[in-house]
Amino acid sequence: MDKLRRILIIATNAYRESVRDKILYNIVFIAVGLSIFSIVLGEWSVFDRAHVIKAVTLSLMSISGLFISVFVGISLVQKEIQRRTVLTLLSKPLHRSEFVLGKYFGLLAVMATHLLLLTTLFYFILWSTNSSPDLGLLSAVFLIFCEMSIVIAFAMLFSSFSTPVMSSLFTLGVYAGGHLTDQLLAQVRFVKNVGGSEMVANHSALMEFMAVWVNRILPMLYRFNISQQVIHQLPIPHGYFFWSVLYAIGYNAILLTIASWWFGRRDFL
Repeated sequence: MDKLRRILIIATNAYRESVRDKILYNIVFIAVGLSIFSIVLGEWSVFDRAHVIKAVTLSLMSISGLFISVFVGISLVQKEIQRRTVLTLLSKPLHRSEFVLGKYFGLLAVMATHLLLLTTLFYFILWSTNSSPDLGLLSAVFLIFCEMSIVIAFAMLFSSFSTPVMSSLFTLGVYAGGHLTDQLLAQVRFVKNVGGSEMVANHSALMEFMAVWVNRILPMLYRFNISQQVIHQLPIPHGYFFWSVLYAIGYNAILLTIASWWFGRRDFL
């Protein structure tokens, strides 16, 4: 219980520190402004207005969540290190893993607050424009939250051993790779199936082997993007949400374990 209490204290302080961060307000204001601007885009677009508003707003939730994870999340740990306040914290009866977990859950609470704000605005826009504000959209928002939980865990991992700039680049790279690995694998398999010379076939087999392992190592963030299925009211496979949440929990557990271990080996003197 004492360990949970210490994690909760670190998480609460991290949440308070984050909500006072000017970068967070800038990201939120930009996301809110673009969400409102989606109404104008819906009017200009040749597509259905409701489709445009839903697609734009769900995309903004993911992108703004990424920016919060990178620019706010990484600074949570790096500020403590640069200001040397981490020495004061760790001199108390506080394990380093508790410090990492507290920062993680604090930023996760910030992310939940951010998505809650945008979701409320999202439904208000849909309601005010008569754009079918159905509750099925909440499933897409929930999976975005699961996606961001993995991105935050990567931000915590990279910030535990790297500089702020490199941590930001690594996190952005993981986000991009996590959304593109399935397309890469599909393209490689397409080239292999098309066939050609024996040399091309051998190279295609090697590329497929590498693409499969890249797809296995990098997080499959693309599986958390169900905006098109929700917008067009397409059926979602049975058990999809259960396995997606289980995948996110397992991946986060591995990342946070590595981050805690690495942070525990770091020398701040």
